[in-house]
Amino acid sequence: MDDLLNIMRALADPTRLRMALLVSAMELSVGEMALILEQSQPRVSRHIRILDEAGIIKRRKEGSWVFLRNGSFAQMDKLNALLQSTKIFQSDIVKSDMEKLEQVRADRAEMAETYFANHACEWDQIRSLHIAEQDVEQEMQRILSAYSLGRLLDVGTGTGRIIELFAGQCEHAAAIDNSPEMLRVARAKIDRLVGHKVEMMLGDFNNLPIDNGSFDTLILHQVLHYAQNPQRVITESSRVLSEGGRLMIVDFSSHNVEDLRKYHAHARLGFSNEMMKQNFRNAGLYLAHHTDLSNTEAKSKDGDDALTVSIWLGQKMGAKSNKITDYKNKKTTRELPQKLKVIK
Repeated sequence: MDDLLNIMRALADPTRLRMALLVSAMELSVGEMALILEQSQPRVSRHIRILDEAGIIKRRKEGSWVFLRNGSFAQMDKLNALLQSTKIFQSDIVKSDMEKLEQVRADRAEMAETYFANHACEWDQIRSLHIAEQDVEQEMQRILSAYSLGRLLDVGTGTGRIIELFAGQCEHAAAIDNSPEMLRVARAKIDRLVGHKVEMMLGDFNNLPIDNGSFDTLILHQVLHYAQNPQRVITESSRVLSEGGRLMIVDFSSHNVEDLRKYHAHARLGFSNEMMKQNFRNAGLYLAHHTDLSNTEAKSKDGDDALTVSIWLGQKMGAKSNKITDYKNKKTTRELPQKLKVIK
């Protein structure tokens, strides 16, 4: 009863109701929320505290920023259904909020696109500022050597380095990126590969222009930290994988190097292993392997500790396949239940 009363009291305020609507549509920083509501951050923060205590909004600290997302109380599904009422969205103030929300999306996208356009030709160099890329590539090759790559898709291909690395080990290779400039750089590099025809596609990792189950191996190499909604990207990646297919994610472990967000358009300051486990589980993937790689000599501009690069390998399971591969011993087992209960 007390929980329900707290929820109703929290939503009785028009501003807090607007905030709940906005967060149900998109994860926002506190600053972005204040901008949309046209209110001061201290005032917005007071409302956030009430919504947080009621379990409607959850705060997530990332470096010096605080992001807001849906809370986890038991009635959240019912609340979301209520918040999606067509009558609510007919309100002029809510219509105005949603228009401003779309502008926030557009501003984020424009910032990332501008960055990519300005740095396309030096992309490989930027990637190597924090960790020796050669060490990462060797570990990727070691892990994937246990598998037949089959049909390979490189999402967010950048300069095409991953295709260059694995084209000789797969039956068919495809590369996708949402930046025409990056695709031009990648095509210039990939065209030099003798005897390998690579399909190049312009597309968004949130909505891949690819049919279900089209690829056996998918790689997201230093791409996921640009995603506003990493879970959506992982779920979309799982969709295009065949049963038993593999998703390899190479990205930074959780860190607090603000320069990467300020100067390099990173939307996420890395990922914890637990977060990745949950994302994989939600997408119907089994987390088969996790490795951390550190470069103790690397330092950020402000002298922060060296970044750690993590490699996560997930395998898609389905009704017709419950096999997993032990990459260390290069053997196939049938130890994985279809309910994926091995993921703790």
